[in-house]
Amino acid sequence: MNFLNALLATAPKAMDIVVSILLMLAGTGVFLIGINMMGSNLETLAGSKIRTIFDKISGNRFTGLLTGAGVTAVIQSSGATTVMVVGFVNAGLMTLVQATPIIMGANIGTTITAQIVQLESLGITAWFAVLTAVGAFMQMLSKKDTVQKIGSLLAGLGMIFVGLNVMKESMSIFQEIPAIQNILVNTTNPAILILVALALTALVQSSSATTGIMITLAASVNIPIKSIMFATLGVNIGSCVTSIIASFGTNTNAKRASLIHLLFNSIGAIVFFPIIYWAPLDKWFELMFPDLIATQSAMFHTFFNVTMTILLIPFVKTLVWIATKMIPDKKSKDEVEENYLQERFKYIDKRILSTPAIAINQTKHEILLMSEIAYKNFKLSLSCVKNGRVEKQEKFSNREKHLNFLNREISKFLVELSAKEISFKDELMLASFYHVVSDLERVGDYSENIMEYAEELQKLKTTFSDAALKQIDEMTDAIHKVFENAIKAFEYQDMEILEVVYKYEDMVDDFKMQLDRDHIKRLNSNQCSANTGAVYLSLVSNLERISDHMQNIAKSITDYTAKPKKVYAIIK
Repeated sequence: MNFLNALLATAPKAMDIVVSILLMLAGTGVFLIGINMMGSNLETLAGSKIRTIFDKISGNRFTGLLTGAGVTAVIQSSGATTVMVVGFVNAGLMTLVQATPIIMGANIGTTITAQIVQLESLGITAWFAVLTAVGAFMQMLSKKDTVQKIGSLLAGLGMIFVGLNVMKESMSIFQEIPAIQNILVNTTNPAILILVALALTALVQSSSATTGIMITLAASVNIPIKSIMFATLGVNIGSCVTSIIASFGTNTNAKRASLIHLLFNSIGAIVFFPIIYWAPLDKWFELMFPDLIATQSAMFHTFFNVTMTILLIPFVKTLVWIATKMIPDKKSKDEVEENYLQERFKYIDKRILSTPAIAINQTKHEILLMSEIAYKNFKLSLSCVKNGRVEKQEKFSNREKHLNFLNREISKFLVELSAKEISFKDELMLASFYHVVSDLERVGDYSENIMEYAEELQKLKTTFSDAALKQIDEMTDAIHKVFENAIKAFEYQDMEILEVVYKYEDMVDDFKMQLDRDHIKRLNSNQCSANTGAVYLSLVSNLERISDHMQNIAKSITDYTAKPKKVYAIIK
């Protein structure tokens, strides 16, 4: 009976604990959704700027540092930034020396989350939380895409504070339970603190989530700042797990990039461990921010990452050298002269789907590569048909296979990318990309037809007359201008080049009619055979269709380019 009474007496307390844990999980969920909403909408609004920044990345380490910090502050995820970097290094778009400062900057940028979290302790939660309602009303009352994105951004920021408040209130019950209070406050073993924080960050793959929980818990249960400092070291090391996972299946340099991230954060932990343990660092922060444990925690997080970046930025090349020694080069047996001819992407990487603004840019790079391959096959087939002799057929076939692969797989990637949170302009851009990919694949098919005409001429042991060849040269000169200007218009979204494309395309149409008429005259005067004549007419028709498809590619930019701009010299 006494046991039963004791059990009944403790039942409400047990239920309170369960409810508090459920509310803490709910608050964490709202907090994470808020961070994701704010970051994704910031990224969407600043998408074109982010693309421009990464396109213009240079070897200047301080520029890279600012890039990493700025982009991470916008997208609210150092993991996403480092995954992007791993993808760029894997694609050969960025060297390790360029990537290292960006990784360092990402560590600084991610501390913005801690600074946002610590604002909750200043008693202004309600003012920020109301942004959830403001953002929601903006989304419901406006049909403008930009206003809706700003509304989602504000709603996300508000939800961060709603989630933090729910977490804080739910954790207050732990102060009433001496056993739990003692465990949380008296767990001061540095190794345990680092390992627990490392494991939690690795598990959720979000240093922002771990930092938010840690700061909120510290403010609710009065955990000593020294314990938070040790845990921060573990959070930083645990944040490397995302980039390590992202490096699986990548090339050697991409693996080195993720290793540099781990080295940087591990060296930071090694340097700061004895300082935290023996120096009165915790007392200094308590003096600077008295009775504000959340602010102390956030400020230490920023101080730690900024200090380590200042210490290690001069040793970028040293870190690269260490990573190179730890992961030596391995020459693949499958290397070929043009490595993009293997059935794999060069620029697209599914690891960067979490950052749509960058994924769109990488897709564009892959399409530009596709245009380069299509152009090479067109020029090779043209050379063969003019000479009446087939050459480099294996290389041609490999390129054609890769064009088919790119057509199929880029289209699949565009479907996945379209499902992401992107701006209306980017939606229009992706829609146009489908057609561009299809047009390039058709150019490849017509080039394949032209190569078949070369085979037929080779079997007939004949070629076109000098007069016919001269006219083909005149027509193909105009097609080259269409091709080159169309690709430049697509690459740089340059509306001025469109007029040049139209001019040369009209010339191609005129040439086709003229060539058809002149060829009929030559047939009637027995200047060429019927067999050769059939090949000639088919060739001229295919050339004109290639020009049409290239004009389509140039015109595709009108779907998402608002106004003309001049950025590239027109090819005349």
